[in-house]
Amino acid sequence: MEADSTGPGEAVTVAVLVPVYNERATVLDVVRKLAGELGNLKASGHIWVINDGSTDWDDDIADALKASGPVSVVTRPVNAGKGAVLGWAFRHVEARYMVIIDADGEYLPSEIPAVLNPLLNQEADWVMGARYGFGRPRPRQYMATYWVNRLLSAWFNLLAGRRLTADLLTGLYACRAECVRNVVLQEHRFAYTPELMWNVLRGARPRWLEVPVTYRFRSYAEGKTIRWWETFTIFAATLRYRFVRVKGAP
Repeated sequence: MEADSTGPGEAVTVAVLVPVYNERATVLDVVRKLAGELGNLKASGHIWVINDGSTDWDDDIADALKASGPVSVVTRPVNAGKGAVLGWAFRHVEARYMVIIDADGEYLPSEIPAVLNPLLNQEADWVMGARYGFGRPRPRQYMATYWVNRLLSAWFNLLAGRRLTADLLTGLYACRAECVRNVVLQEHRFAYTPELMWNVLRGARPRWLEVPVTYRFRSYAEGKTIRWWETFTIFAATLRYRFVRVKGAP
């Protein structure tokens, strides 16, 4: 693990975590907009860009990111997956609240307040930004992707015994940091999501909230990385971690 810049020096109120893999074309714009949103907060904030072994990465993009605001850049030399990135961040980034947003521009930095304000206002402990529901039409995306997302969310809700989310695999959500501090993720790719959710629901028992957010479709030609076969690993992980308790970090 190589840290290209240090953290803020002290714990901040809000840490925004931005996992990156081969998203050079979008990450700088996303981070600049995030910095602008943090500047509007009444709470202190810091952005952590975590490069997961990108092949399009170099010192120029790292320097540009660090110059764009309160930003730390961490480089992982070998690609390990989003679950591995977030597992590291949950253990090492100090903050009261955490916001997770993808670096590909599919989610709008301007909607950070939608998932963050319920935490700051003490209305929730975990907030999911949902692409679906709330009386809105289906967002533009591959039809198969849409139905896979809806079915995986329904599968999760069925196992939970209650409706928790319309969008299990959202790329924009926020939480109180204490909810994830002791979570050790076994899944390193996209199957980390149900593992994380089950561990948080069992451990922290958070006040759960879902809010509508905007989604801007990105095609595989534009760099989308999730693959069809991961549907099955996510489905299996949703079942496995519903009943298997993974020991957390001490």
